[in-house]
Amino acid sequence: MLDALAEAITEISKPWPMFLMLAGILGSSIFAALPGSGVLLLITIVLPYAITLDPYPAIALLLGIGAVSNTANTFPSVLIAVPGSAGSQATIVDGFPMAQKGEAKRAFGAAFTASAFGGVFGAVVLLASLPILKPIVLSFGSPEFFVLVLWGLSAVGILSGNAPIKGLLAALLGVLVSSVGMDDKTGLERFAFGGEYLVDGVSIVLVGLGLFAVPEMIALAVRRTAISETQELGHGLMQGIRDVYEHWWLVIRCSIVGVWVGVLPGLGSSVADWFAYAHAVQTEKNTENFGKGDVRGVIAPESSNNAKEGGALIPTIAFGIPGSTSLALMLVAFISVGITPGSAMLTDQLPYTMAMIWILVIANLIAAALAMGASGPFARLSLMPFYVIVPMTLVLCVSSSYAAHYIWYDIITFLVFSAIGYFMKLFDWPRPPFLVAVVLGGQFERYLWLSNARFGWDWLTHPGVLAIFALIVLTLVVPIIRRYRQGKTMRGEPPEPQTRALRVGDIGFLLAVAGVLVLAADHASDWVLRGSLVVLCLAGVGVPLALLQIGFNVRAIRRGDTAPAPAASESAVTIRRTIEISLWLGGLAAGVYLIGFHITAALFPALYIRTYGGGWKAALILSLMAEAFVIVIFDMLLEVFWPTPGVFELLGLTYFA
Repeated sequence: MLDALAEAITEISKPWPMFLMLAGILGSSIFAALPGSGVLLLITIVLPYAITLDPYPAIALLLGIGAVSNTANTFPSVLIAVPGSAGSQATIVDGFPMAQKGEAKRAFGAAFTASAFGGVFGAVVLLASLPILKPIVLSFGSPEFFVLVLWGLSAVGILSGNAPIKGLLAALLGVLVSSVGMDDKTGLERFAFGGEYLVDGVSIVLVGLGLFAVPEMIALAVRRTAISETQELGHGLMQGIRDVYEHWWLVIRCSIVGVWVGVLPGLGSSVADWFAYAHAVQTEKNTENFGKGDVRGVIAPESSNNAKEGGALIPTIAFGIPGSTSLALMLVAFISVGITPGSAMLTDQLPYTMAMIWILVIANLIAAALAMGASGPFARLSLMPFYVIVPMTLVLCVSSSYAAHYIWYDIITFLVFSAIGYFMKLFDWPRPPFLVAVVLGGQFERYLWLSNARFGWDWLTHPGVLAIFALIVLTLVVPIIRRYRQGKTMRGEPPEPQTRALRVGDIGFLLAVAGVLVLAADHASDWVLRGSLVVLCLAGVGVPLALLQIGFNVRAIRRGDTAPAPAASESAVTIRRTIEISLWLGGLAAGVYLIGFHITAALFPALYIRTYGGGWKAALILSLMAEAFVIVIFDMLLEVFWPTPGVFELLGLTYFA
């Protein structure tokens, strides 16, 4: 093994592989920082070239891209609440509030340090675990995978804070969304309503953008300030680095979580950050600031998301089972250049395995250093006025939503989830459970059905299932006991009293949720039981929960347990500004349909900036930047074939794009 390590570092450190690795790291960092492009796109672009290389340069290039794919995506997550990728969704929960408090640089320092440590930790675990993890992973069947998914969903109660009923309802809605599309058990097209668009399900990109990004931009447009409410950049990078050092045990635990989730290809590595975040909330002391800008809420997911890359390489190398979508593409290239997954990677081709481990270590350290160097300029974005951030973010969101499948319906779906996310934020509903459930809902249903089809209910007595069930109970009971000892309770009311108007609005939203569940159950009643069971269960549990929460709200209103209402003039301003930004968003979506992306991307920022006080210079610069984004990402990289906009089609004109 030592000889293989020495040979690998000798080959990797040669000029050509090192250059390719650095190019991959730089490209990956740029693509990760631009929501809508994504590192998967970069791998797809370089794949035809990578398969022409020798093994060591191919490893250097592809793993240089993949190993650091979850480092630079922290920038948009912290600054504008737009997830740079699936691995940075949980970072938004505390990262964006930190930016609002003027601590963007501290968030970056903590995130990049934790990411570097997690990536190196994943490489070390990969080195140590290859001989021993093979029998463990192969022993897992559908029952064990089911309870692992159940473990992830059990985090819903933790992510719900003091509103567990709303959190469970949000999770039920997420599972309902995950059920949309072709059911692989029965061949049913569930909730497709006779069309083709929903047959493949709902993209997680649209759900994430709608739930998190747009509600925050609406709030910023209503407040009409910079993202940072203090106009300062806070304690800086060094404070964030010290935070990681102070919470070293949390970093190690969450890195372990990331590696373990990456090892299990059936679980879906996109939830590693949520598992780690939930673990932090479950196990840390003084958790009342989580979700409000607690640096531990940044450290936890960032430790796990790069660590999972090392974990995902374990099944890829040992069994030829890619642990993620990006590794599936890399596996094609590796096989093409003569790298054979399986026992050969542990014997004859062991130096290739060691080269992958070296790349994981080196690439993560370099990427963290690059991101640290860029954090200052990025952090200053949090001090820019709202009329710069809001239009650019909305153009970014609409462009990213269209990139899901390159059809107009994606923008409509994005707007629907934007409305849902706005009302969830307005009425103090926790949004993470919704997103977690969308990610895990399909696996939850699939593994439950497979377990019952193969074992009946005997799978409940499998030793692995019982062991994981014990861990689930432990992770749920320990936080409750801790809260009880601290004299705290888990109640139906949100942590802060709502005004009477918001209570009444919440009741209306709860009735709408209950109505959706009832209609879904009624629609599913004509299906075979295997396809409808999950929907019927969701309605059977969700409707009583909604009625229970309505009862809490009615009781609070009758008791006068409400916050003082704001002045009438203040409420009128808030309503007017909310309507304004909603019309701007609707106008943006209508613009891309009627006159196309290029013209709209150029006009929208300029009109918004000029309307709310910005100068012509800023308007022109932002318009050029937005147009450049559309041209580079969509025209040059994706080579999108643009549909003819409505106005052009009506007038019989040829669309220039």
